[in-house]
Amino acid sequence: MVEKTDSSDESLDRISGLPDSILLQILSFMPTKDAIKTGLLSKRWEFLWSFVPDLFFDVPEDKFVNFVDRTLILYKGSKVRKFDVIFFDYRASFASFVDSLIRFVVTKKVEELDLELYWTEDGDSYELPRDLYSNDSLTRLRLSYCHFRPSGLFSWRLLTSLYLDHISLRDNVIQDILLGSPLLEVLDLNACSDLMHLNITSPSLKKLTVHYEDYDYTVSDSMLEISAPNLQSLAILGIWHRKCRLMNLPCLVEATLAIQIADRDNGYEWRNTFLRELLESLRHVKDLTIDTWCIQCYSPDLYDFDGENYWKSLKPFSQCLLHNLKTVKMFDYVDGHHEMDLVQFLLKHAMVLEKMVIYSKRLEHLNWRKLFMPEELLEFTQKILSFPRASPRAVILFS
Repeated sequence: MVEKTDSSDESLDRISGLPDSILLQILSFMPTKDAIKTGLLSKRWEFLWSFVPDLFFDVPEDKFVNFVDRTLILYKGSKVRKFDVIFFDYRASFASFVDSLIRFVVTKKVEELDLELYWTEDGDSYELPRDLYSNDSLTRLRLSYCHFRPSGLFSWRLLTSLYLDHISLRDNVIQDILLGSPLLEVLDLNACSDLMHLNITSPSLKKLTVHYEDYDYTVSDSMLEISAPNLQSLAILGIWHRKCRLMNLPCLVEATLAIQIADRDNGYEWRNTFLRELLESLRHVKDLTIDTWCIQCYSPDLYDFDGENYWKSLKPFSQCLLHNLKTVKMFDYVDGHHEMDLVQFLLKHAMVLEKMVIYSKRLEHLNWRKLFMPEELLEFTQKILSFPRASPRAVILFS
């Protein structure tokens, strides 16, 4: 006999019966304006949003400023974990509004702050107030299109990650920041102009990223010098029109060069010298990633490439390949003869290889199941696994 289900059970609001801690966690994944709308559901939800630990505001127009103001006034939580503000049309007239946001950040002891102020009209970037220069709660900070006061002492005792985007940074400012951030581990500089010497002596900083989109020919003869004796990871990215000199990087383990060098009068010679000096400074790293532009830079006259026979004809004289290469990762793999030849070449000659990971092409939402029919996938994997291996410890993985 089948029991009859009470219709009231079917309409039971099980979500509202969850503990506040779980509901607040759910609301924290939503934009703040959507979390506020849940207050219309019932009395249970009316003010729940005002205790959400993560606040995210996307400010596309003037009237939204009033909404943010009202929201912060009604907020009841004693502490905010994460506070994000993206302002797409910042103007100097909004400076007092942003000042109020900073005061909220300080009062609520925000741990992670993301302040992005994209200006489009008068070009006046926001000057960060001194209230933010001394803060004992921030652990992660991202600032975009702001500027620091010419002189200021920083005290970010708990800060571990700092991301600066399109900010004018003079050498003394970045030094003051580093001195005031004793726990800083990650520093990311994107399009930060005026920087000439980046001397990092902090024992805690382990990862540095410097990214330029440099089309300013007036700085073509300038140079950025980077010295960081304790740094372990370095990434140099973007389009450069100035040189970068790497010095005193004895602890560096991994490095990434994903750069292009902007065209200039002396063209190839200048680019080649720049790239060669960078690579020579990184010859001791364990894990080096370079993009295709670096390869093209060394092949200026190449007009015909015989991919069919290249890997077969190449003699593996490189001591690095023979005796040091332990891990290979191939990204965006598609089923092509040239890729297969490269896999075969590496397996045949890398004598101490331990692991090769082949990642399918993701950009077009492909994975191994979509790239191959089941029988084709079996044939593909069997073919690669059948290649002779110089290293008896080599393992091949597919992802």
